[in-house]
Amino acid sequence: MLATIGMILPVFLLVLTGFGIGKAGVLPPQAGELLSRFVTWVALPALMIDVMATTDWTRTWDSGFVVASLGGSFLLLGIGMLLGRLRGLSFADMAIDGLNASYSNTAYAGLPLLLLVLGPRSTPLVMIAAAITLMALFATGVILIELGHNHKAGLGGALAKAGIGVVRNPVIVSTVIGTLWWFSGIPVPAPIARFLAMLGGVASPTALFAIGLFLAATPLRLALASGPVWRLTVAKLLVHPAATAFLAYRVLDLPPFTALVVTAIAALPTGTGPFMVASFYARDERVTTGTVLLTTILSALTLSALLSFVPHG
Repeated sequence: MLATIGMILPVFLLVLTGFGIGKAGVLPPQAGELLSRFVTWVALPALMIDVMATTDWTRTWDSGFVVASLGGSFLLLGIGMLLGRLRGLSFADMAIDGLNASYSNTAYAGLPLLLLVLGPRSTPLVMIAAAITLMALFATGVILIELGHNHKAGLGGALAKAGIGVVRNPVIVSTVIGTLWWFSGIPVPAPIARFLAMLGGVASPTALFAIGLFLAATPLRLALASGPVWRLTVAKLLVHPAATAFLAYRVLDLPPFTALVVTAIAALPTGTGPFMVASFYARDERVTTGTVLLTTILSALTLSALLSFVPHG
């Protein structure tokens, strides 16, 4: 349990640092928004090109693992949207709640944590999960928000405008560029690879710091006392891994180690993706920031329980 807490703690401390800096007034009030835009337009696209263009997908791809991971995530996306619907949100904001319930902090929390607890065998699977989370869930969230923004244009018009919005999204564009680069078979030049790794490496830490800045400008007590935050937290930390485990162990009958890794990834706290989407589309960020913070704190307990009591195979 201490190992899990030790790996989750830096995520919480980054948020806390941003919160402290914001409360101290060291940065101007608009700093959080500017950092979010930097992540969405610069750092995260660099990360996506780096991951997609340099990963050896022929060796790391595991179809059963992908089905279990996406199946559990999309189920929770729907549950999160339903929770948003029950509290009267617009379709676009329902999509944000869907991401809050399904978007795991795979790269920043999952990669070092599972490497420490489960060993290097877990790393290729975690990389797959990180990539498909960014590609599939992020892209789906963007599409749903665009559809929500353009619903008055009719189905055909909404789909057309949503398509234009998706094509203009920097994260989606960078994913396509990285994928095409990988298919070309051309190695990424070493200086470019280092550049992408350096720039992409700051995406998640910067987003977590920006979340802290945003929390400093809003009543933290109200965020943690929010019913929607607690419901989304339960969905993310309990329902998500339970649904994924059912798919992995009972439906797909995956090997024990693979099933454990995909279940542990589902049990990770909410990542920064929903916050980036909410910031990019100027949606209400209060529930999202509260969910990121609360799931990060409580996942130290839920993940510890999962990794302590489920056999590692």
